[in-house]
Order: sequence, then C-alpha cells, then structure tokens
Amino acid sequence: MGSIYVITGGTDGIGKALALACLDRGDEVVVIGRDQAKAPAGAHFVRADLSLVSETRAAIAELRSRYSRIDAVVLCARHLQSERRVTAEGFEHNFALYYLSRFLFSYELADLLHAADDPVILNVAGPGPNPGRVHWDDLGLESGYDGFAAMFQGGLLNDLLGEGFALNRPSGKVRYVLANPGQVNTSFSGSYDEAVAEQIEAVRASAKPVEEAVRPLMGLLDSPPDKPLSAFIQGAPYEPAPDPAAARRLDAMTRRMLNLPVLRGVSAMNLRELLDSQVFGVIGTIQPGGEPHQSVVWVKRDGDDVLFMIAEGSRKERNLRRDPRVNVLVSPANAPHTYASIQGTATLSREGANELREELTMKYIGTSYAEHIRRTPEADHSDATITTVRVRPERITGRL
Repeated sequence: MGSIYVITGGTDGIGKALALACLDRGDEVVVIGRDQAKAPAGAHFVRADLSLVSETRAAIAELRSRYSRIDAVVLCARHLQSERRVTAEGFEHNFALYYLSRFLFSYELADLLHAADDPVILNVAGPGPNPGRVHWDDLGLESGYDGFAAMFQGGLLNDLLGEGFALNRPSGKVRYVLANPGQVNTSFSGSYDEAVAEQIEAVRASAKPVEEAVRPLMGLLDSPPDKPLSAFIQGAPYEPAPDPAAARRLDAMTRRMLNLPVLRGVSAMNLRELLDSQVFGVIGTIQPGGEPHQSVVWVKRDGDDVLFMIAEGSRKERNLRRDPRVNVLVSPANAPHTYASIQGTATLSREGANELREELTMKYIGTSYAEHIRRTPEADHSDATITTVRVRPERITGRL
C-alpha cells in the first residue's frame, strides 16, 4: 500500500516538484492550492486559499472525510507580498498563509498522521541564521511593514511552531521536521514591486535547480529522524537554539486568535480518546458565595466541546445559570496519575437533551434509558426536566 502525502503549495515550485516525485513512485498525493490547472496530473486536488482560516479548515475537513490515515503532511505554501495585504478575516496575508495555515495543518491532522506507521510533518521553511525578529506586539506588521521582514518573521514563527508541536506532543509518533532547502530556482511565488523583483531575479540566477533541492527532502520523507523535532539546512542537520518560553507564548497567542483552547501538558488526541471512553467527569461550578461545588457526570465529546446533562433546578444547574464558568476534570481509571482539567464556559439548552440522555446511557450502560430504569428503578429520573450543558474549552491543563 502506497503512502498518502498531503502537500500545501503543491501547484508551484518545491511543493509541485515533491508532488511529482511522489507520484512517479506510486504514492497517493493530495495537493492543496488555488488553481487546479497547475496541479500535477494524477494528484488529488483540494481547492483552498490558505491565507483564509475558513478555507484552510474546509480543506482539512475534506481531508478528514476522505482519509483515515495520512503518512506525511508537507507544508510549502508561501507568497511574498511587497505591500501589506490584509485578508477578509483580518489577518496580514503573509502571517495567515505562511504561519496560521501551517499551524492548523500541523495540529488538526495529527490524529490521521498518528494512524500511519511512520508519520512526519515536513515544514519547508527557513531554519537557520535569520536576520529577522518576532514582532510580539505586532505580528501582523501593521506598523512599518516590509515584505522581507514579514518573510523572515514567518520563518521564525515556523521554527517556534515546530518547537511548540514537540512540546505539546499531540501524537507520540509524529516527527516534526523543519527544512531549509536553500536558494532554489522556482517561480518565487509573490507580488513584488520593481525593486524586489530585481532582487528576486538576482537570486534566481545563482539558485540551484528544483530537482536538486527535492532529493534531500524526499530522503526526510522516507526516513524521518527519530527525534520529535529536527531541522535541516540543504539536507545537513542543524541544531536551532531552543526557546520553549517563546514557543509556548506563540502557541497560546495563536490559539486565542483561532478560538482554540490553550493546551498545557495535555495531548489533544489523548484527550479525545479519553472523552470517547467511559470516563466519568467531575464538574466544578461556583456557588453564590464563591464556594466550589463538584459532582460526577457522564460526558460526551462533540468536536472539542464537552457535553453532559443536568436536571433543571439542581444546584449545578442554578450555579451555571448564574455563572457559566465551569471546570471538567477527567482521569483514566487505568492511569490515575494522569488527568486533564478542562476550563471553559457553559451554555445550557433543553434542545436535544433527551437524545443526549439516550446516547450517554448507551455509552455507559450499554442499553436504552428505558431498559436501564427498568433494570434499575432507583435510577429513574424521567419525571425531571433535563438540560444539555455544552462546555467550550478555553484552557486545558494536566498530564495526559
């Protein structure tokens, strides 16, 4: 069975050359891009403007509907802008395309990568000496934009993305590889002013052929290093100076931008697996005097949200109506030294509550609710009005 490779930016330059090399040896290749006419023959094409978070997520959703495993994700999409552009979603174009799309492809396909035997994320960026800096208070470079400054910052952000991925460990199997191919004679995708265009032509004159740049990248796909994170410059190993504090800072900032929960010490994939099991949740709510109130509930996962049901008029229902802040603690019975503490905001609704009760009864008891109360009359609360509680996670901490 051939490998399945997903390549962003696979309609031009290095991405397209990698796609062709993989197709030539019989691998299945999915190319993500804007222009199907430029996609390599034989590749599956998913159309998306990866400078838009919504289209990036739509492309990821299409991949998830099509595949149960992916062997490698190759991140190549980049487009230099001489003049500052802001996307319809409010992000600076280079930041959105070169960094945010790569963040989403890295994390939101981690479980499909985990299903492969030897999975790898190959981030074709710019590890190595970099004259730029991270503008922490102005990641979109609203003040004093320069195209090269945006590109150099993008390289640094991707270095920190790789380090953050290794720290967060969404999968214990996936290796993250940062690769700097050097100066390569490609189309140099971008929108340039005259001065930048002249610089690009000067670089192109001395750049290596794309076929030469692809060979070491193919080697990294075929035999990724054993380490969670590694970096290479033109095929040679490179050891970047670690900066875990900066990696965590960027990770938290990015998750807030994308409305994702901030994770500390918890693998998102492990948490999903735990919530899908018969684990009990301990929910903490706040009483009128500020004292905590805890109770045990059955839980269900809906995407990244956590659902449970409560009776109207109960203490926890009254607490949540008054103050929707909530904590859900889960810990696997077979590994009680591990746990995840899910902090978020609750929304309550009667809609779908009876259906949720049926689903939870089947999950935890293995029968319908009617059969459950027939066998266990003391569990009959059918006269109570029940409400669904949906918790949108904002911060998840623990050791899982």
